[in-house]
Amino acid sequence: MEISKSSFRRWFGYQNLQIAGNAMRVQWTALLENNNPFFSEDELWEINPKLAAESLCLSVYRHSELLPAVIAMLQRRLSEGKQLPFQMWLELLNLASYLLKGAEDKYAILDFVAQQKFEESDLWNIIDSALRCVDRMPEWKEVALKWIDQVEPDVNFCIVVQKFLIDWGRLDEHSNKLIISAFDKLLPEWAPLMIKSLTNVPGPYRYDMSLFLLKKYFSSQSEELIKAIIGCFDKDSDVILQQKLLNGMFDLLNQSDCQASLSTIIIFIDGIKFFLKAHWADNCFKFAKLWDKYHDAPEIFDAVRSAFNNDEEFIWFDKGSKDPLAKLKTPFHMLCYLPVVNRVDLCLILLRTVDLGDRESKDLACHILIEHENSLQFDACFDDYVKELTDILHGQFSINYEMSIFASAIVNSLVKYGPEVKDIERLYGFVSAQRLNVPAMYERYGHEIDYMLQQRKAEKEILDYLLKH
Repeated sequence: MEISKSSFRRWFGYQNLQIAGNAMRVQWTALLENNNPFFSEDELWEINPKLAAESLCLSVYRHSELLPAVIAMLQRRLSEGKQLPFQMWLELLNLASYLLKGAEDKYAILDFVAQQKFEESDLWNIIDSALRCVDRMPEWKEVALKWIDQVEPDVNFCIVVQKFLIDWGRLDEHSNKLIISAFDKLLPEWAPLMIKSLTNVPGPYRYDMSLFLLKKYFSSQSEELIKAIIGCFDKDSDVILQQKLLNGMFDLLNQSDCQASLSTIIIFIDGIKFFLKAHWADNCFKFAKLWDKYHDAPEIFDAVRSAFNNDEEFIWFDKGSKDPLAKLKTPFHMLCYLPVVNRVDLCLILLRTVDLGDRESKDLACHILIEHENSLQFDACFDDYVKELTDILHGQFSINYEMSIFASAIVNSLVKYGPEVKDIERLYGFVSAQRLNVPAMYERYGHEIDYMLQQRKAEKEILDYLLKH
């Protein structure tokens, strides 16, 4: 096999990168050792700058004693105004972090690289490389923090950070700190996208980063951030980490200077409702504080209620707080603060509780209904609720006194204030069967009922006659 300058030049161009790189490495080693190289330093850089940078570091990896000479050569070229390919700096970071063993060699590269100035895309890319190296060599952290401090918020920098999170994502203590610092340099509209890009990041760091982004950019991107962080929240099953994140979210939203819209809060509650349901006792105080801040908004109650399969499950909820100071020991206690006088669905929950609830919830339901029974004013139609009322009252001819009083009040309000009842015969039959006191039925439909009863009487006389003959 011919060994000549033309042979090496041909090998440099091989598609087989192992041949190309090692050919260039051999020439670098010969040049640095002054051992009859075929090519000059300038020639090697001109042939293929990227390959030259990679193979130069490969030479140092194979012969670490060459490092001082390499650094001296690079410094000389820079002082002469000769540019080095940017790839050189990436290769040096990788060499120090992953390949070299000696601490002195690592620090020599660190000191050399730290002296350099990078701008725009080179700055963004050297930061990207530092993110991938800093956990193997923590000494890069302080240098990288200075690089990040030089960044101006820019779409391209956001893309670099996002790509790192998606493609790499394997974070540890030091890279986590660098990413947090990089997040300070984001364009605000990129914050939700960064949270969505955290899916590859280990749990503790994902939650720290998500919470950092939420707090920093919430004022300008509240709704989109909540949507993004809920998605992050749902992807993990680590209850301790989920609770830590939830604590941070509640703390932010409960601050007096945090002015999130009600629609944003509903998105938040709807996103965490199943976790909140499963861990109510751990969250009821912070949730109650948030609900107070939004003036006991019924929409928030509706979001919590939707976590339950049905009203029976809601009534029988058994994971409440045992703390006597808890305002909302269970989700059911929210009914004490809701406008039940205008919500027939809430009154039906209370009526069902009088029948099915335990002693405490039953007493609470009775208290609420007694307080409001004379002021109920629904705009719903009896026809739409008769089936549910029948189900609650079990279709029995005899119901207890409390059920009778409260059912009478509910039906009376539906009939009095609601749209016209289409099936008056069904209304009359229901009220009669349950022996309810519904004055509005006669006030509003007295003529129709009298006519119906007269018809029934006449029909009975005819039927009696026919049956006797």
